[in-house]
Amino acid sequence: MPAIKHHEILRDNDYFKGGTLPCVVREMRDAPSNAFVAMHAHEFSELVIVASGKISHVHADRTDKLSKGDFFAIHPGERHGYAQLAPKTIVFNVLYHRERPPLPLSVLGFPLMNEIFPEDPASVHANTLGRVTRSNLPAVLQLIDLIRREEHLDQPLRRTTCESLFTSLLLLLARSTQRVSVPSRESPVQKEIDFITKNLSRKITLDELCGVSGKSVRTLHREFRKVVGKSPGDYIIDMRIAKAKTLLGRKGSTLKKVAAKTGFCSAAHLSRTLRRTKPE
Repeated sequence: MPAIKHHEILRDNDYFKGGTLPCVVREMRDAPSNAFVAMHAHEFSELVIVASGKISHVHADRTDKLSKGDFFAIHPGERHGYAQLAPKTIVFNVLYHRERPPLPLSVLGFPLMNEIFPEDPASVHANTLGRVTRSNLPAVLQLIDLIRREEHLDQPLRRTTCESLFTSLLLLLARSTQRVSVPSRESPVQKEIDFITKNLSRKITLDELCGVSGKSVRTLHREFRKVVGKSPGDYIIDMRIAKAKTLLGRKGSTLKKVAAKTGFCSAAHLSRTLRRTKPE
């Protein structure tokens, strides 16, 4: 899961190779407390469940503080990221396609299922759906572990078994969930992050970021290090590199064109920067 920080869009083919399974599982575990998984989007839907610890989920114009048992669904095109992981935090990401529900329409009439498999994903936002009850969380985590094992087994009826486990997971969530009001707030650096994202093609100065946020340089640095885990300058460089890698993967892209779209002064500058970037 750490590889996410170098991508703007997570591609379907990178996770559903061969398209043989209805869902796959990834996890975030034992990350540093100041880790920041940069804003990104998916081509697929994702059901996120906090197995232990605490984490901040950054999306749209807000930040939700999540803890053990909290879960939410996010759909293609929605940008989100994570910050401020508490020690021993474990987060499971169940990746699936909202247009291919494994459940009958009668079950999809349940409000929770309508949010996990919406007809119009644009109408559903990545707010926390609920919290799994303490007594049912072990069973939820066991089902997730069984789904994860199926991904790595070459056994008969692999797809059918995985689909059955995914159905059981969804039904358990539907009947064991407590609706909760999760405290949320706008991320203290959200305005700056949005400004950086919109202006990556040109030079961005600290004075501009201070003007956008109304903060001093000292406060700006302090809040970026607290939320993102790095300075504004380092964050901008990481975002330029992430966008450049995404653009270079597209047909017809050249170093010169990509450098112009990502704020590098020349193709040579971009090339040198990419060579210095350590591979995953």
